[in-house]
Amino acid sequence: MRPRVLMIAYACDPRGSGEHWLGWGWAEQAAHSFEVHLVTTPKARAAVEQSSRATGITPHFVDVPEWLRLTADLGSAGWSRKLAWQKRAVRVAAELHRELHFALAHQTTFHSFRTPFLAAGLGIPSVWGPIGGGEYAPPGFEGYLGRGRFAEFSRKLINRLWLRFPSVKRSLRQATVIFVSNRTTLEFLPAACRAKSQIVPPNALRPEDEQCPRPPARPEGADAGPFKLLYVGNCVATRAIPIVLEALQQARLTNYEFSIVGGGPALEDWKQRTVELGLSQKVRFAGKIPYSKLQGYYATADVLVFPALRDSGGSAVLEAMARYVPVVCLDWGGPGEMVDNQSGLKISVSTPQQAVEAFAGALVRLQREPALRAALATAGRSRAETIFRWQAKRELLEATYRRLIQHL
Repeated sequence: MRPRVLMIAYACDPRGSGEHWLGWGWAEQAAHSFEVHLVTTPKARAAVEQSSRATGITPHFVDVPEWLRLTADLGSAGWSRKLAWQKRAVRVAAELHRELHFALAHQTTFHSFRTPFLAAGLGIPSVWGPIGGGEYAPPGFEGYLGRGRFAEFSRKLINRLWLRFPSVKRSLRQATVIFVSNRTTLEFLPAACRAKSQIVPPNALRPEDEQCPRPPARPEGADAGPFKLLYVGNCVATRAIPIVLEALQQARLTNYEFSIVGGGPALEDWKQRTVELGLSQKVRFAGKIPYSKLQGYYATADVLVFPALRDSGGSAVLEAMARYVPVVCLDWGGPGEMVDNQSGLKISVSTPQQAVEAFAGALVRLQREPALRAALATAGRSRAETIFRWQAKRELLEATYRRLIQHL
């Protein structure tokens, strides 16, 4: 008989994206070797039920009162809704455990320490994560946040206070193993957690990512065309695109194009900064585009730039790696964890001036050395296949579960 596992995933949708898709993915992988009982919300009930029948998962749906769901976007009501759901979910989990005697409990989503893992108190081995949320903009880089610098300062302060919430403190203490999204969050969590924590980037390859062929080699010399830089993602202040703009001005590159794909509140500030630096002829703001058209941008890109000051993961980074596009990112938070020194160029965040200079040097080098671009692209694809396939996550999951269950 296969060991019986309780999995809790607030965000869970086999047909969804982001955390919702990842929440389902962990359950699906666990079901290969374990009898999985999944506690989730009814938001994607039809999709969860259909996929559960195909995988042998037993779903259990827990909801919150209608009035609480309707106030989700009002102040702290979003967190209140999640906490209320957790309280209901742990009651359901306790009832199921009395009946079914689970060997282990694992809460996978949301990917944040701020949503407590109440079922860690069931008295059985437990796994929490991957969790993030402890990321913050590195000191000295506040100038790139514009009007958002005060919100970022408040967020860091609130996060410190959040660690003092009894339910969060208890969850961190009671969890047997904690999967942490990145080193920045790991160092933010209490020191007592670190011995039982393991860094596990949350992102995973989609089937379409795995199927991407290597693009044909671009011509060199006079026929090479412009050096093509690409950014894909939300246009928010913490993504700090002005670092790249300043680096381009400092590098004095001429034959290049920089496409910024995405929408968000920082767009107007980025456009203004582009004008101030005299780069308007080289920088194109493509706006938000359908996912189906995104492949065309990756196919022609020489480099993906991702200067995130605060990010727990970075889906565009993984998409680029899977598509043989080398990455230049800051060595900070999730992107700094996803890329290693063989699969991309990582920029230190010691000071803003140093970061801009290093970014400029990296772009000059990549423009001049197509062989380096090719080597990074190959290593990036290999790293994506090795670490970010669901098969690799399943092996980690099964090894962790079996180690904990054997110690019962």
